[in-house]
Amino acid sequence: MQKKPVVHLPRKRASQDRAKFTVQVIYDGFVLIWRRQGPSAVNTRAIAEETGFAVGTIYEYFPNATALLSGYVRHCIEWEMDRLRARDQLLCQAPWAERLFELVRITAGADPEAPYLDRSMLLQEGQIALDTHHRRAFEKLSETWVEIIAGWPDLTNPPTPDSIRNLFTLVWGARRYRLLAQIESQELGDWLDSTYAMCLSQVGANAAQGNTTI
Repeated sequence: MQKKPVVHLPRKRASQDRAKFTVQVIYDGFVLIWRRQGPSAVNTRAIAEETGFAVGTIYEYFPNATALLSGYVRHCIEWEMDRLRARDQLLCQAPWAERLFELVRITAGADPEAPYLDRSMLLQEGQIALDTHHRRAFEKLSETWVEIIAGWPDLTNPPTPDSIRNLFTLVWGARRYRLLAQIESQELGDWLDSTYAMCLSQVGANAAQGNTTI
């Protein structure tokens, strides 16, 4: 019988403001160590020294460094969903094409305010996520696209939910593979603009069909 993969997960989720602040500081310290000294330098004691929290405080949320990475990646996904909604709300008076660009830009990883994420983090996904976690992340992010695009009042004939999920997969999948394959932006030229143009063409063509008269 095939053994189930061992996945290290956070002990609990922060729900109160103080706990959320604590976890955010832990994540910030984790990223600083990861970027400065590399993944091998990340451990509970190093996080405690970096953040000023007691080791026991960190253990309340994360039993080990792998569970911390798992929580951090989940944090990145939740940040992205919140960011997509917030930016779209900020552009509520803008035409749909401009709002679409923001969807593509953020999902493509081109938002300068996005949490740090690199290839080494993705390579450890076998230790921090099961297939069900990947599926849940895809469903949540793609449904955020569906929800947002459905709310654009000037898009009279929006694409079907399946078409929107396909567009999301195009952008998100390419972003992940670029990280894994270490493909630099200059190797692809105007990758963001080209990706946006493809999405714009798909959504725009659908809108034009809706406005056709006989």
